[in-house]
Amino acid sequence: MKAFLNIKRIFLFTIFFISSTISKCQIYKYIGLEDGLNNQKIYQIQKDQRGYMWFLTQEGVDRYDGKYIKHYYFSDDSMKLDSRIALNWLYMDNENVLWVIGQKGRIFRYNSQHDKFELAYVHPELIRNKSQAFLNYGYLDKNDRIWLCCKDSITWYDIRTRTALHMPTPFNSEITAIEQTDGNHFFIGTGSGLFRAGIESGELKLVPDKVVESIVTPVYELYYHDVSKQLFVGNYKKGILIYDMEKTGKIISCQSPNNVAVNQIVALNAHELLVATGGKGVYKLNVKTYESEPYITADYSSYNGMNGNNINDIYVDEEDRIWLANYPTGITIRNNRYGS
Repeated sequence: MKAFLNIKRIFLFTIFFISSTISKCQIYKYIGLEDGLNNQKIYQIQKDQRGYMWFLTQEGVDRYDGKYIKHYYFSDDSMKLDSRIALNWLYMDNENVLWVIGQKGRIFRYNSQHDKFELAYVHPELIRNKSQAFLNYGYLDKNDRIWLCCKDSITWYDIRTRTALHMPTPFNSEITAIEQTDGNHFFIGTGSGLFRAGIESGELKLVPDKVVESIVTPVYELYYHDVSKQLFVGNYKKGILIYDMEKTGKIISCQSPNNVAVNQIVALNAHELLVATGGKGVYKLNVKTYESEPYITADYSSYNGMNGNNINDIYVDEEDRIWLANYPTGITIRNNRYGS
């Protein structure tokens, strides 16, 4: 009987040890040049319905299937393009088609049947202008309309009808961020502040909003939380500004993180957001309490810890894995199933 109890204790201890070890390890996985990335500077991350992860890098686009990486390069009339100016924004449309937008006004569409990116549209003015004429911002809205935002003009490219509409910009500053709230209404961030706009009869028009217009500092990033009707505004000095549209109608300041570039804001779950910064890692922000805290930051003392604080983009997948565009490492994946 005593021997049986000793064996039982050893068995239970072994199970406890294995469980505690699993909970402490394999939290992070790294994908770098040695794994096949064409460049360690990743700008944006997307995932398609087949499960492929797509990385927009400084050298092109990489596709990751969980084991292997495939590189994609881009050309215009058989001329290979400099990806540093040809590729800048990566989006997935409502039909799960991948789109790439470049600073010189080129739009590429991924053809899954032929496994290549095809040139869909070229902005005529930017291509003709060989000097320093570039897009300030590229955006794909929920109506499958691509915005090509220049200093003085905006071009809408309808990816379904393949038609383009050009218009002067209603703002006196360069567009830096766009967030859509519903079919025809948008918040638009610029280098000098925030604006509200709507589409009427095919035209983009400013919507007067004194609260929004009280934000007169450069806007880095925008995120609209539809359930709570709150807009989260990324600002360098003041941190995250929150426009509570439904309850108070006021701007609430969340001081942390501040004095750092806010590169991306995404949902972690129904009531928490992740904020990617250019130097302080990732913060977690509660949309109800507005409490913000460091969530994923570099830990160079651990062999399996976070390995950088300069985060360009975040993607949270259906398995609660957090994919981080982590410069200069490449891609860092945090698996929340094994720890916090």
